[in-house]
Amino acid sequence: MVKQASELTLKHLFEVGTHNGDFFQANRMIISSADAWGTLLRDLIMALGIERAKPFILRYGYSCGVHESQTMKTMFDWENDREWLLAGVKMHNISGRSSSLPTRLNIDTDAGVFDVEGYWFNSYEAKQYLQHFPPHHEAVCYFLAGYAGGYCSTAMGKKVVFKEVECLGKGDAHCHFIGKTVELWGEEISQDLINYGQMDIGDELDQAYKRIEKQRELFRRGGILNHELTRIVLEGKGLDSIIQTIGDRLQCSVMIESQHFKTIAQYGCLSVLSMEGIIEKIQRLNSPEKEKLNKLIRERVTIQLDITEELGTPHKRLITPIMVRNKIYGYASLIKTTGEIGELEPLFIERASNICALQIMNERTVIETEQRMKGELLDEVLRQANQDSYAAKRLSYLGYNLNRPHYVVVFQLQHPSMSLEHDDSLSHAKDLIIDRLRRQSALAEEPLLISNRLDQVRVLLPEDFIKRLSSTISKYWEEFLKKIQPEINPLHLLIGISNRCQEVSRFHKAFKEANKAIEVARIKKQNNQILLFSELGHLAILLDARNPEELTDYADGILSPIYNYDIQYSAELLKSLYYYLNNECNLYKTARSMNISIGGMRYRITRIKDLFEIDLNNSSTRFELQMALDIYLVTGKISIG
Repeated sequence: MVKQASELTLKHLFEVGTHNGDFFQANRMIISSADAWGTLLRDLIMALGIERAKPFILRYGYSCGVHESQTMKTMFDWENDREWLLAGVKMHNISGRSSSLPTRLNIDTDAGVFDVEGYWFNSYEAKQYLQHFPPHHEAVCYFLAGYAGGYCSTAMGKKVVFKEVECLGKGDAHCHFIGKTVELWGEEISQDLINYGQMDIGDELDQAYKRIEKQRELFRRGGILNHELTRIVLEGKGLDSIIQTIGDRLQCSVMIESQHFKTIAQYGCLSVLSMEGIIEKIQRLNSPEKEKLNKLIRERVTIQLDITEELGTPHKRLITPIMVRNKIYGYASLIKTTGEIGELEPLFIERASNICALQIMNERTVIETEQRMKGELLDEVLRQANQDSYAAKRLSYLGYNLNRPHYVVVFQLQHPSMSLEHDDSLSHAKDLIIDRLRRQSALAEEPLLISNRLDQVRVLLPEDFIKRLSSTISKYWEEFLKKIQPEINPLHLLIGISNRCQEVSRFHKAFKEANKAIEVARIKKQNNQILLFSELGHLAILLDARNPEELTDYADGILSPIYNYDIQYSAELLKSLYYYLNNECNLYKTARSMNISIGGMRYRITRIKDLFEIDLNNSSTRFELQMALDIYLVTGKISIG
């Protein structure tokens, strides 16, 4: 007779007979098809949903485990209670439910200790689930867990609960279980115990029917709203019409804000602050709503804020992001100053968000098309030196007065690694620059012509634009660079600015000037800088004929020995030579300019002549030195001041 669980086989179960027949008949137990079980599982989940079906399957498995445990106790003469317990593992294998392999067995029936761990290989339950449904986000072997809990609880005389920590049904390699007494689980198991409570399937089906009816009503109302909003977009109406329809349908206030929480459109309660004002108060007061806001921005999910009196007009606020091309372009808010946010509102505001995204995308496409057309016309004007060009005429038809003073400004962007892998960051930086320029244009009430090409942004800037902002050309762009620089890191930005030009015919030359300024700025090798072509002085003539690199090589050929000497000995011979030549080789004027003694200056000039064999009495030599020093000054190799 069987005394140990390891000895138990299917043959023994058929041999254990009574006058009613074998083990299965005697105990009213059946052998069932796994596929038939899978069909039942599918229908139950389809009818109730997996969360509602879970408790029924768990309790069914638990009941099977209790009955089988009681039967195994009476039918075999076990060596001890531990073997009786392990027979449950063997029954899993014999019945075909799974291949059960314990890896940790801490069982003491006398002391009431039960703490086990192991694997269920080839779980029929997980495989049947995957035949009908995609992988779930949590374990699905409810019957196996319930059976194990019921069997062991009966054998231990106290409640034992099994949990799966890994499961084939959620994409893991195997089903990994842990079983403990309720006392050992502690608070960790409190929610799971709810699933073992008694439930009436009739009540569940009734609840399911009510949920279905509610969902049907939800879809009906949502369909009507969606139809109305779609019609508004197709008719070419704007955001104001969209939010009015939403507000009327849901009997609440609605607000559309930009990605920076600036109000774009509003309907309903005007006393409610925009999110910009609320966020400032939430940050200052360190309100509990702060974490929700972070979640909204970081995870791009719908959130609900409960705005108290200290944060503004008390209200409930449901906010969802408006996404266009996987970027946040704004936020849609549903606002209630009385009552609670219902369970339908999140769905409606998310649908409204999608319609707003469509509207914003349409408006953005129109603007981008218009700006691209203007940019192409600007490029044509900058490329051609013909003041009667067709492009210039079309721009004048669009209301741009080109026959007044302008500057051509070129923004050059590049990544430190010079890699093409950073196209996204380059595009984002150009968008930031263009957006800031357009906002400044609106502030100054002066239209700007902007072109976006490869790694450059080109701007035709009216002189009146600078005047309206009460600034100067240098001061304005210095402030612009200071504000934009943190937003475009780690990209480098060079800004080249042409001379002031009065006529359309000079725009082509001004464009070349701005690009020459960019080339010189590159030689300086500073990460972010501005260079006005007017600062180049007489070198501007040479820059039109030669590359800046050639000019640098030319200057190095003349001055590099002195430059290297200054670095090695911390001298100021180059600076002294610059002042000496600029003061027409007058020793006394030069000494006063540099605030040193005449003897000291005489010594420096003598050192230059002797060490580097330079004849300062030769006019050609002086001219070459002056030119080379100016190149060094422009490219930043020396500084005078």
